[in-house]
Amino acid sequence: ALPILLIAINLPSLGKYENSVAPGGKIFVDSTLIGRKVARTDVEVYYVPATGLASEKGYNGLANMIMTGKIIAECEGVGREHIEDALKKVVSARHQDLYDKNLAAITIGFEFK
Repeated sequence: ALPILLIAINLPSLGKYENSVAPGGKIFVDSTLIGRKVARTDVEVYYVPATGLASEKGYNGLANMIMTGKIIAECEGVGREHIEDALKKVVSARHQDLYDKNLAAITIGFEFK
């Protein structure tokens, strides 16, 4: 089966995997790092300047979490209501500041239009 979702955060990955996404699938592109548009017209494409937003908001290194927020917003079956619980399981209590930053980065992506 073909994948229905592609997250491209660099040009070589977009070039290599763009055509492997199933028709009707979704492609999420970090438009800060990738200057070209997706050539296909049979998929939904979301251009998110995740790296730029992370830098602008002081969340360097969290572009992936911004992209995760956008994916949650655009994909059915991924409920935002479970994100806080999931983060609590992967971010230790000692690193509470990382929890807050990750949640904020997810929110930035979720709200990006």
